[in-house]
Amino acid sequence: MTPLSPQADALAELLERQRDAIIERWSERMRATAPAGARLSKSALRDSLPEFLQEVAAALRRMPDGASDIAREHGRQRYRVGFDLRTLVIEYDLLREVLLDVVEASGLPLRIADVRALCAAFAVGIAEAVDQFFCEHERDLEAGAAERERASEFERQLIAIVSHDLRSPLAAILLAAEAAARRGAVEQRTERLLLRIQTGAQRATRLINDLLDYTHERKSGRIPVRPQVVSLRVLVREAIDEVAAMFPERIIEYACEDPIEARVDPDRIAQVLSNLLTNALKFSPAGTVVRVTTRVDVDGDVVVIEVHNWGPPIPPDRRGSIFEAFHCGDPSLPTRASLGLGLHISRQIVLAHGGTIDVCSSAERGTTFTCTLPRRAQAATLPNPA
Repeated sequence: MTPLSPQADALAELLERQRDAIIERWSERMRATAPAGARLSKSALRDSLPEFLQEVAAALRRMPDGASDIAREHGRQRYRVGFDLRTLVIEYDLLREVLLDVVEASGLPLRIADVRALCAAFAVGIAEAVDQFFCEHERDLEAGAAERERASEFERQLIAIVSHDLRSPLAAILLAAEAAARRGAVEQRTERLLLRIQTGAQRATRLINDLLDYTHERKSGRIPVRPQVVSLRVLVREAIDEVAAMFPERIIEYACEDPIEARVDPDRIAQVLSNLLTNALKFSPAGTVVRVTTRVDVDGDVVVIEVHNWGPPIPPDRRGSIFEAFHCGDPSLPTRASLGLGLHISRQIVLAHGGTIDVCSSAERGTTFTCTLPRRAQAATLPNPA
């Protein structure tokens, strides 16, 4: 072992004597250099660096050092408080610069061996801190993977419960209500109750279907479609009749050009229409008309479906998120049974056909949702762009 030199001992004493001043000067530079450092309290920023300087002084004296353990604990703390790896390395570099500035200002002569010992101590500190930083990151990744697996298993169980244990009794309720209504000769009050049962069961079934569709989209990145050639006029009319039965007091007008044939998934497009019509009726005044229009573009390659209502305009700052999952309607309006998935799923269905869906809304012109669909949509599904 190289004998301890007077210069090394003097340098070690200088570090011990000036330790607090070095850390204070370093703290100022860190706060000015790294945003992560500016967010921390004084004590959290200092962490174990004063002890690390003590170990640097021990290294200069050729004493067994504990810098590795201190640096590893420091790397762990920096990961937990949100430092990135670059900032972790920068703070050691800043500490070394401040330390050399203090040594230069003191006028102490340094040997090459002392500089090497100083740099070696910092190199060990950086290496150990970085290694522990990565260990903490890997540990979190493993914990996250385990948590995602537990969540996935819960999701599978939830799907099984929703798809069977809830849908089956709802279907039975709906069939029973429809059968009772078909018998006729019931008093008006009973007829209203049967209608409410039917409407409630249909709404609950739609919510369940929306939830299952969303879960399927999350797992596979897409919603499956099976296009076939259909009459768009018939498809839209059937969707209007179905929704109108749930809103008997409302008027839904339908304007259609010549009979239009398109290659789309009829069940999925009916689902889109049901979502758009239900929203239009829910968010528009009772005395207003909801209007549906279908037409073909000038080239004949695209069909356009528009659903218009005279409800309050959608604020501009909310139009960008209206098709996001779990986005609900205007929070100022009375709440209704909704998961906020209808428009999101509608968008995914339209995208799976290779089409687009958009909304225009103003007080003067009302609100119009516009779907454009290729007349010859392919069976292949598109990945979820989100």
